Amino acid sequence: MTLACALLRTPRILGAGLAAAIVGGLGVAGCFVDSEGLPPPVDGFYFPSGIAASPGGRVLYVANSDFDLQFNGGTVQALDLQRLRRRALGLQASLNPGEAGAGATVSAACEAAGLGPNAAPLLYPGPCGPLDISALDGDEEIVRSSAVIGAFASNLVLVHRPLPAPAAAEGPVARLFVPVRGDPSVTFFDVADDRRGAPAAQRCEGDACFQLDCGAAAAGGRCARDHRIGEDPGQELIRRKLPLEPFGIAASPDGTSVIVSHQTENIASAIMNPWVPVEQGAGTRPQLAAVLTDLAAGPTELAAVPPPRLVSLLKQAGTGIDYQPTFALTYVAASQLDLIRYQEIQDGAPALLFQSTTTRISALAGGADSRGIAVDASERQACEAGCGDELECLARCTAIPILVFVAHRYPNSLIVGELTTTLIERESSTLEGRWAAAYETLAIRDAAPLAAYPSRVEVGDVIGADGARHRRAFALAFDSGLAFSYDPEARRVDAVIRTGRGPQGIAFDTGATCGDDKERCDCAPGDDGCEPYSLMYIAHFTDSYLGVVDLDMRKANTFGSMILTVGKPVPPRESQ
Repeated sequence: MTLACALLRTPRILGAGLAAAIVGGLGVAGCFVDSEGLPPPVDGFYFPSGIAASPGGRVLYVANSDFDLQFNGGTVQALDLQRLRRRALGLQASLNPGEAGAGATVSAACEAAGLGPNAAPLLYPGPCGPLDISALDGDEEIVRSSAVIGAFASNLVLVHRPLPAPAAAEGPVARLFVPVRGDPSVTFFDVADDRRGAPAAQRCEGDACFQLDCGAAAAGGRCARDHRIGEDPGQELIRRKLPLEPFGIAASPDGTSVIVSHQTENIASAIMNPWVPVEQGAGTRPQLAAVLTDLAAGPTELAAVPPPRLVSLLKQAGTGIDYQPTFALTYVAASQLDLIRYQEIQDGAPALLFQSTTTRISALAGGADSRGIAVDASERQACEAGCGDELECLARCTAIPILVFVAHRYPNSLIVGELTTTLIERESSTLEGRWAAAYETLAIRDAAPLAAYPSRVEVGDVIGADGARHRRAFALAFDSGLAFSYDPEARRVDAVIRTGRGPQGIAFDTGATCGDDKERCDCAPGDDGCEPYSLMYIAHFTDSYLGVVDLDMRKANTFGSMILTVGKPVPPRESQ
């Protein structure tokens, strides 16, 4: 056992900063041994590091990292998002006295929700005590399935096969990818499809929605080796193991390419996801396809750039436009942002991951230490939705830039940039063959000051006073226990949300409900029983729980605050 491993096995003698330095700086690939120690808990959270909501609103996926190595691995859990939503929205109604059936006091609202008063508001903010998910069963059970992975999961990404799928298509329709630093690997799961637009025969129902298939022998078992990408070099396309310290992860919108950053190696890697069943044999499962070396120091987080619909339509028509999936990459030790591109396998030639353009961060003092990154293409996509398949209309929409948000330190700020797509025209062609290629460039346009120290950023929607959705960028500050809501239209921070210690991951549950079960419905605001809502789930790494934040501006008492604590907060052993 290495010195780093021995120290992590005795976390009481460590400060949080030293423990983080050991895990993040020295590497842990040779430290974790999955046969040692106790099995991890499956009915609670333990240093959650990644979180994602299914598009149909049925499932909330959580990756737990086993940061202090108290167990023989981390876990991935599938939570019942509908049951969580029902509790959160019920509590929201009780805390806003103007609504029918609302309680007159906070204590009455907590009691009606089956929760006690908040006994530790400094540990976890909110009006009520935590929801003890380990005590729930039957129709109240929250954790519906789980599986064991290696230690030090850093994040997760959920991808889906594009719709409509070919009629004869076989194999998985949704997958979950989790970078695990302790193996090192990217562990993948075949999961259920709950998209409301999916064919009825493909869309999950009931317990099937909580599938977590990673080759484990039984529910709650350890994921099999053939679901851990990079551990078996003999089966990989480029015949080498995954580089050490897989950290950031992003996937192309069609889910066929997954890009991973390797922070201590100054490397990025590409995984090919062919959307075919693993059972069909070697060469068909997700595989390591390309590695990009000699990046700047400390590649960290990634965001996939949605391709223009014009490009996707031309590729489907076989017109041969030159365009590669593009990803934006941040660095913790370099004052730059990169765009990297993935060239898929073509005509027997190997896949290629290459650095496209570099944007210097020169407007800020120092300019180094960028963390989370997110993109917002909603304005362009709204334009494209009104075009149908009209190419000239889609070309005009392509001129609308995509917004980019970066959580940056030194100074603490939210960087706002724009991704611009350039279409290259042929000299002489028909309309369908008018464009030869397309590519993106990135420019920094603005910055908003934040508290110390921003770490992750995601884009979601709030419900405005008018009952409509409005776009926001949400930045988490891990060290200061705050979340910031940035309004890109007004170009300002419009809300500061107090979180617990160590906010690490964000997921959004936004839609409209109908009925007492608060199930997400396909309805329009104004319809009988149709009620828009927006909730933000925050994974708290330090004390191992989830917080639910109300994002409905119509709820004066609860908007921009944590209304529900999911799971009993557990302080790290060194601080107990």
